Amino acid sequence: MYNSPPPASAPAATVQSRVKEEQPESSSMTLAAISVSSKLPEFWVEMPRLWFAQFEAVMAPQKQGDEAKFNLVISKLGRDSIQQVSDLVTSPPAENKYKALQERLLQVYEESAERQFQKLVSEMELGSQKPTQLLRRMKDLGRTTQVSELTLKSLWLSRMPPEVRAVIAVCQDQSIDNLSVIADKIIENSRSGEISAISGQSTIAQASSEPIMDLVQQVNTLKLEVAALRNEVQNRGRYRTRSQQGYRSRSGSRPRRTAGDPDWLCRFHYRWKKNARRCEEPCAWRKENKEN
Repeated sequence: MYNSPPPASAPAATVQSRVKEEQPESSSMTLAAISVSSKLPEFWVEMPRLWFAQFEAVMAPQKQGDEAKFNLVISKLGRDSIQQVSDLVTSPPAENKYKALQERLLQVYEESAERQFQKLVSEMELGSQKPTQLLRRMKDLGRTTQVSELTLKSLWLSRMPPEVRAVIAVCQDQSIDNLSVIADKIIENSRSGEISAISGQSTIAQASSEPIMDLVQQVNTLKLEVAALRNEVQNRGRYRTRSQQGYRSRSGSRPRRTAGDPDWLCRFHYRWKKNARRCEEPCAWRKENKEN
C-alpha cells in the first residue's frame, strides 16, 4: 500500500515547538542578568580593585561570557568613568574585552604604591577619630604598600597627641593593637577631664584584659615619681644658687692672700678685723696698727 508523505505543516510545527522551548530559556537568562546587575553597586572610582573583587565574586556562579561581563561593567560606570574608556566602548577589541576594560580602569583610578604610602604619611590625621580607627585605616593602606609593622607603629604614634605619646612611651613592648586601645582610653578620659582616673571597670579592662590595666597603673605611678624628682632637683638648684651668692658677698671685700705676703692677715683678723680677740703669727694687723 502506498504511504502518503507527511503533511507540509509538520516542519512548521516542529519549529514552533523549538521556539517555545527556547523562549523560557531566554527569559531565564534575562532575569538572571537583571538579578546580577542589581547585586552590584556603581563603580567605585576610589577603590577600583576592591570593586572588581566584588564583581568577580558575584559573577563567579553565573558563568557569564566575556562580552556579558564587559557590558555589565559598562552599565555600572558613571559619566566620568565612561569618558576614560570611551575608545573601548565604541571600538572594543575582538577578544578579552572584559580584561582590557578592567586593566584600563585600574590604570586610571588605582593609586600607585608610592602614592598610597605618601597618603599614609602626609594625609591621615587623628582628627575626631579614635586611635583604633586611625590604626585600622592605616593598616588597610599598609597592606597594599607593604609597610612594615614597625614603620606603621612609628607613623601611627606620630599622629597621637603629646599626652598620649608620653604615657604609652613606657609600653613600647606592647603590640600596636594594644597601644591603640590604651590611647583610646587616654583620649576618652582627657576629653572628660579625668586623665588620671583610669579605673578597673573601664572599657580598656574589658577590651585588653588585666595586663593592660597593670601597665596603666604603672604609668600613673611613674608620672608621680617623675614629678617628685623634678621638684627635688629644682629645690636643690635654688639652694645652691643662694649659697654661692652668699659666699661671694662675704669674700668679695678683700681677697685672701698667702702667708708669705707682707699684708697677709691671720684668720681671726681676716674675719673679724679690729674686733678680733686673738691673733696668729705671721699677721700684718699689728704691724699696720703700729705704723698708723
